[in-house]
Amino acid sequence: MIQTYYNLVEEAISALGIPAAETRGPRPGQWNLKKGKFDIMVDVWEQEKQFLFQIVAPICGLPDDNREAFFQHLLNRNYGMSSMAYAVMEETVFVKYTSEANTLTNEIILNLFTKVAFYAEQSDFVPA
Repeated sequence: MIQTYYNLVEEAISALGIPAAETRGPRPGQWNLKKGKFDIMVDVWEQEKQFLFQIVAPICGLPDDNREAFFQHLLNRNYGMSSMAYAVMEETVFVKYTSEANTLTNEIILNLFTKVAFYAEQSDFVPA
């Protein structure tokens, strides 16, 4: 069953004109793409009998100073985002989308690639 979702992701990557085999990560269900200066990472995995899809793009590191204001800035920016959100893991800020894989179509995945690239490009901010 999970192979169906792998195939769907690879079809969408191929539709971008990128050989999907060249983007595969070290483990099944992982792909790494490049859009300008941004990396876009895609994952499909099974968790608690559900298949999940995630697309993330690292944006920047956390600032050394004034983190509270920076986190407030991220929260304020989240409000205006459509289906994506800023997320922090360890010391990195990401644009992130996660959903159940059973909702995916080729068109949705292509739209998500476009959207995450757009938000990544629009996120060229300097921590406050």
